[in-house]
Amino acid sequence: MKTKPIPDGFGSAIPYLICKDAAKAIEFYKKAFDATEIKRIAMPDGRVGHAELKISHATIMLADEFPDMGTVSPPIARRHDCADDDLRRRRGCVRRACCRCRRKGVEPAH
Repeated sequence: MKTKPIPDGFGSAIPYLICKDAAKAIEFYKKAFDATEIKRIAMPDGRVGHAELKISHATIMLADEFPDMGTVSPPIARRHDCADDDLRRRRGCVRRACCRCRRKGVEPAH
């Protein structure tokens, strides 16, 4: 049986995010972008070793930092476009909350 180079349901380029708190980031993406959690592999210490989310038709992967293995979170930027006005308004509320948090010195989930 031949292995597919790109598994079904995946694109040819998949973002893989390293987060300071991946569990918090997953909950943020669910709320902000209606992400669906496909898979989560928890490590014995509670960190996320690997997770997969679907946002619309796109797949993203993410995990917690593992500094002892050289994986730490870089600063990132996100963009997600949406034609649904109600959903866009809900997402806007989440984004504004993050801006308020930043002014108070609390960073949103990345």
